[in-house]
Amino acid sequence: AEEKKKTSAGEEGFLTGEMKESLAPVFARFEKEILVKVYLDDSYLSREVEGFVREMEPLSEKVRYEIQRAGAEGVTCPSLRICDSQGNYLGAEFHGVPGGHEFNSFIIALYNGAGPGQSMGEDIRRRIQNITGKTDLKIAVSLSCTMCPELVTAAQRLAAAHPDISAQVYDLNHFPDLRERYQVMSVPCLVVNSGEKISFGKKNIRQLLELLMP
Repeated sequence: AEEKKKTSAGEEGFLTGEMKESLAPVFARFEKEILVKVYLDDSYLSREVEGFVREMEPLSEKVRYEIQRAGAEGVTCPSLRICDSQGNYLGAEFHGVPGGHEFNSFIIALYNGAGPGQSMGEDIRRRIQNITGKTDLKIAVSLSCTMCPELVTAAQRLAAAHPDISAQVYDLNHFPDLRERYQVMSVPCLVVNSGEKISFGKKNIRQLLELLMP
């Protein structure tokens, strides 16, 4: 049954010519090279992710993609894990194809990893640095949701600014186990540290910090 599904990209691929043109000035601002580690298994979704990567690969010399056919320990496939040029994980990860409303979120995550990244005030930066201990943020989204990207970009901005914060995004349509485990009734859904806190609805970076440090 899985083999009969249509690709979410359609016959023309994931990226239109207009999308590719709009990415050029963004990639031109990247200060450092960045590596996306792509973990794939034998699923249909992994094949879609690989197709997405193949289209993205020639668009910038600053972004390199490294495909691995077996997931590393602790990595749920498929995954696009954003790393620095040496392969060090920078805390932002997408499970599934970052299409629809999450395409811009993916590009912003690359931008935050490569620099200069989204600007933030000194107060926000200080509050992020005051977060102690490992903080794992899982964000369940729908690619058609207009409210999800604000939370995704806020969470991954925190991850880019703090080495102990990770922000993993899941296309809930492809991860029903996540829906069951955390009783996800709507998106976006934020799961902090495997269920220590669960919150629904969009949040900007200030609201997210208030949730993490009440």
